[in-house]
Amino acid sequence: MVRLSAVGASGVARGGGNSPLLAVDPKMHILEFGADQDDEGSSARAVDAAFRTVPRDHTAFLVWKITENGTEMLPRPHYGTFYDADAYLVYSCSLPGQPAGPDVIRREIKENGECSERHIHAWASERSAALGAVALRRASQLAAHLSTPTVLHRENAAKESPRLLSYFRDGIRIFRSGANGGARLYRVRGPRPVLLQLEPVSWAQLASDGVFMLDASALLVLWLGRTANLIEKIFGAKIAYRMSRGADKGAPARRIVIAHDGYEQTLPAAERAMLGNLLEPHSRVVGITSPPEAARPARLYRAAPPRATHAPLALPSHRPTARLEEVKRAPLYREDLADDGHATFRCFTSGQARPEKYFWACTWWTRGGAACGRGWGGGGGAAAARGALAAARGLARARRHAGPVSCAAAGREPLEFAALFRRWRWCDARRDTRQRAARSATTRLDAVSLAANAWLAAETQLPDDGSGSLRMWRVRREDECARPHGARAPLAELERPWQAAFYDQDCYIALYTYHAPTGDQSVIYYWMGGSSPNDLRDLGAKEAKDLYVKLGRLPVQAWVYQGKEPAHFLQLFKGRMITYVGSSTYYDPSGRRVVAPSRVLIRVSGQYAREARGVEVRYEGAGEGRREEARYERAGQGRDVEASYEGAAQGRGACYVLREGARVWVWCAACATGDEREVAKNMAAAEHVLVMQGKEKPDFWAALRDRRHLLVASPLAEVERPLPPRLFYVSIGAPGQYSFEEIISLSQYELAPEMAAVLDAHACVFVWLGEHCCPRAKDDARQLAAAYLAHDPAARDPETPILVLSQGREPPNFTGFFPHWKHSMWKNHKTFGAIISALEGKAIVQGGNSALQCGNNANEFDQHGKYPLAVLRGPKEHMPSDVDPLTKELYLTHDDFVSTFNMSYSDFRALPSWKQKEMKKAVGLF
Repeated sequence: MVRLSAVGASGVARGGGNSPLLAVDPKMHILEFGADQDDEGSSARAVDAAFRTVPRDHTAFLVWKITENGTEMLPRPHYGTFYDADAYLVYSCSLPGQPAGPDVIRREIKENGECSERHIHAWASERSAALGAVALRRASQLAAHLSTPTVLHRENAAKESPRLLSYFRDGIRIFRSGANGGARLYRVRGPRPVLLQLEPVSWAQLASDGVFMLDASALLVLWLGRTANLIEKIFGAKIAYRMSRGADKGAPARRIVIAHDGYEQTLPAAERAMLGNLLEPHSRVVGITSPPEAARPARLYRAAPPRATHAPLALPSHRPTARLEEVKRAPLYREDLADDGHATFRCFTSGQARPEKYFWACTWWTRGGAACGRGWGGGGGAAAARGALAAARGLARARRHAGPVSCAAAGREPLEFAALFRRWRWCDARRDTRQRAARSATTRLDAVSLAANAWLAAETQLPDDGSGSLRMWRVRREDECARPHGARAPLAELERPWQAAFYDQDCYIALYTYHAPTGDQSVIYYWMGGSSPNDLRDLGAKEAKDLYVKLGRLPVQAWVYQGKEPAHFLQLFKGRMITYVGSSTYYDPSGRRVVAPSRVLIRVSGQYAREARGVEVRYEGAGEGRREEARYERAGQGRDVEASYEGAAQGRGACYVLREGARVWVWCAACATGDEREVAKNMAAAEHVLVMQGKEKPDFWAALRDRRHLLVASPLAEVERPLPPRLFYVSIGAPGQYSFEEIISLSQYELAPEMAAVLDAHACVFVWLGEHCCPRAKDDARQLAAAYLAHDPAARDPETPILVLSQGREPPNFTGFFPHWKHSMWKNHKTFGAIISALEGKAIVQGGNSALQCGNNANEFDQHGKYPLAVLRGPKEHMPSDVDPLTKELYLTHDDFVSTFNMSYSDFRALPSWKQKEMKKAVGLF
């Protein structure tokens, strides 16, 4: 039983039973869950005998099948196979940063502070819901036996969490229990393929974005949807080949028929007839892919005892046992989790690769809080974990979502949970050692050394030491190009790029080239000032892309924003990058020369050259000159540079540089470290006077005038312990629609030349483009990364730096995140076309055209939704919303088009427009 109520100005709204009411006030929700909603809240039974042999102090991976009468451990050959009438338990214990799954290496977990990652997954389907409750109870028994904090997961069939899928390298198989001996229909989906059996066998099961297999006794049909992604097509071909061979290696292979969506009638007559016997051609209706839901921010709920006034009194069994109050919406911080009870975390992850998987919930609970009673080793801790998991499941039911639900204890949070909070301090002893070594490294940062120590390049985010060649251009405004004597070119190259002064109203493009062991490498940085207008940013983005295309699409592309520059960009300027208020045209109309304001106060932050930033402190005082007044006034019309800079983690500093004509002072606060003072002196780049706080002389105060209050010292921020990087597979739908599915195991083996991937390093986002990935991903890489940031439920900063790189051109600051990166990994890679060609010798038959057979279909005709001819001939008010009434012929399948017009679409397009109109009128499509 679930009760949902909302507290707002209009009072309290309540709902009961299976139809909870929506909240009146969207800013705060309160939910109450009854004691009878789940059985897992009951007292734990004795530990099942099957769990007593599970090692507590060694890594392991085990799978059990759950029955009403007992728990049966499965042999390894059965791992990854699930039947929908059964329930299963999956236990994984591995060391941080090490792969988990059936191939986990058995190692002892030492008692030296080394934390293991333990996860228990209870899997069930709709058909085995009763066994799912049993599986949850036994998962609690297993957790109690381990006597160690363990993350509990409630998994639903076909909506498994990325972590569960990550264990099985060849994917999982979900079969129907008790299926008949006739034809069977399967769907293949995801980067870790899920083979899902569907019933009944009909056209209604097929979708244009999917890959399906029809298994008949005489042949296998591999049906490829129009908008299916290439990775799923490849997995579908491989699985079809394995199924054609069967379990008996001596048996002859069955024939494989490849049918393309809308091109079924191009198959040979015999195969077409056999397919028609399985799927009636006249009833052909293929589902249309629905667009993903809009992104929603994460929400944090707090679990508390129910209020007496809200408790239903009709039945004793309906007494509420948990009351959830919405605390906050993203952005969330670790401090938002109070350590005196449970906090249930609710998160919508819209844009996943599977459209129906929009919900993920996790409960976080403390082991020492009053609400938990005793620690994990005691029965109170296990009961608290079950209650927390029940609360999260109740929340999922109230929102009518069936995604995975997880329960984590404080101090054992998985990465998926921690990534939803900002400034989370991740504990990993091995990585902490590397980060300390990387932070203190000041030598051997050249390209050769970093290529040999890619982990150091990744931690410092430096592909080299910045000693290569640099060219820079300032993006001109349209009014500059329109002046009678102004330059027509949209870019003005700077004369001395190494000493370039940046202005917050300008945008700059930098082309940096360095020599690496694999050859010359280039990076195109596009820097956008905090107060630069949007039209100037758009113009600069176009020019940066044109430069990228001109250079053969080889350089790494980087979009950076003021105050959030990556370490390598700062390294290029040797610790002397300064951003001033205004535009460089205030001092040089051409914008080509490096001219800095003669009177300025600069706040300096950072301890090393790769961290050093200088930003002008804005001050609108009465003593300012006309030029300064003009640039401050214009700067105020754009984005607030100080607000933008203060929003960054680097917006702190204990040193200032004061410039008054030819005189320069470096002021250091008492809290400034020696490294900060050295950075400030290097930033001055001229003869200067060092001034310590409390020892200022009259000439310093005279130059500072009435800006004394601007000398505000901010102590050095605590060194952050960033989260490990996360890898996401990108699925590309209609233009502007992207979905992202996390791949838990970070390995080069998870990448493929046919895919586009996002590596989230938290401080920046990498977009990796495979050689054979969708052309639209290559053209819209920046929009792809922006969509990822927008879909992140953690409410990410949209100005996070974005780096786009192509297969074969990966710098060490990217490859260092992957263990044992091999540049020759894909030397002998087989493309989709090569796989199909290899299968041709295995009695394979296929229809369609050569453009479809290559895998990536960029044909304009096949990019539109497809509808039956009767629908397109129907009344306008019943027409699908995405159909253009002037080009209805584009929404026919190839087979329907040929049968209607007696020609292919390419032949139709070659006709004169008047002839096309006459033909469309004749068939009722005009």
